[in-house]
Amino acid sequence: MIFYLLFLVFIFFVFELLLQFLINYLRKDCKWLITEKDDYPEFDQVNFNKFMDNSFDKELGWCRKPKTTGKEKGKFGEIVYHIDENGSRQNSFASETTIATFGDSYTFCRQVHDNQTWQAYLSNKLNDKVLNYGVGNYGVDQAYLYYQRQLVPSTTKIIILGFVPETICRVQSYWKHYLEFGNTFAFKPRYTLDDGKLNLHNNLLKNKMNLSEMAQIIEKSRENDEFYEKKFRMMQFRFPYLLRYFVNFNRNSILLYLLLKKKFLKFFNLPNLVADNTLFSVIMKENINFSHKMYENEEAVALLEEIIIKFRNLAYKRGHKPLLLVMPQLMDLKVINKKKKNPYHSFFSKISTEMPVIDMTQFLNIQNSEDFYIDDLYGGHLSELGNKLVADKVFDYIDKLPKSEPK
Repeated sequence: MIFYLLFLVFIFFVFELLLQFLINYLRKDCKWLITEKDDYPEFDQVNFNKFMDNSFDKELGWCRKPKTTGKEKGKFGEIVYHIDENGSRQNSFASETTIATFGDSYTFCRQVHDNQTWQAYLSNKLNDKVLNYGVGNYGVDQAYLYYQRQLVPSTTKIIILGFVPETICRVQSYWKHYLEFGNTFAFKPRYTLDDGKLNLHNNLLKNKMNLSEMAQIIEKSRENDEFYEKKFRMMQFRFPYLLRYFVNFNRNSILLYLLLKKKFLKFFNLPNLVADNTLFSVIMKENINFSHKMYENEEAVALLEEIIIKFRNLAYKRGHKPLLLVMPQLMDLKVINKKKKNPYHSFFSKISTEMPVIDMTQFLNIQNSEDFYIDDLYGGHLSELGNKLVADKVFDYIDKLPKSEPK
């Protein structure tokens, strides 16, 4: 009997060591396989300094710098974007401004050129220069704080807050690494809802920080980040690895299969684009399902609602008319169609009784909906056609405002 037990223990440790070796070998090519090492990840000093110089914002976490130009690899070639002296994406339309937009990368309009954003098309339709203060990966909390501090032209009448449904997760995040594994520079401010009141926790990252201080900041971030326990620890490999493997059996099996396939193709110098895209698609689907589930969480919904109401109140106080613009990611539509259920519809229907809301889901989720998106490595941003559709729907809303309302 003792011999049998010892044999089982021996077999366990053999498989445990083999799995540990495999995970630590494959994690170099996959930031979504996280281990104990990711509790305090290594920060590359050169890239960290680059982030601090080009993107860091002590209040918002990160932001587009005025008078800068950026480039990114697009599906059909290089994408170039320009930021004007006020921090808005360049809009060559010559007119006074009555509309300013804040939000995430779907507001910024990633993966298209300056003249292909929905703000550019809306400018042409309205004969009005529409400003674009969108910033990639923002939650509505950061977008609200940006609007709060940004001086918009005195002629501004309408403020549009545009975002993806996944914002319900972003507003609960304090360090993005716990929500989007590997996004280690992305510390941000966040609100918590304490006794029914919003409490702002400032960004922990400071100017001219030494990386030796990072461990203390990481420990502080855990205190106010919903996803350290809900997601990061739930998916983290730590001893015993075998137990962690079976806790998330389907996810881990798929990731290991795809990563081993990628290694095999690379070894024989075979194309691996399909393997790469499949891997990213699995993670994107996981993230979208996770965000959809959050719309069933009363605390998460209450926090998001309070931030949106805070935005509405500030807009009215400043004499601006607020408008919410919900723009689903391509994966949102795929998941909705598979489950035949829109998990965030009831939430935004409720919000629409408090302020105007345009939910683009119903307009984008039609036959050949993929034409409205660029199926890129960032989750499928809106294409030129998709941005034109957004501009059309926003124009329809503005055009129907009573004559006494600002246009």
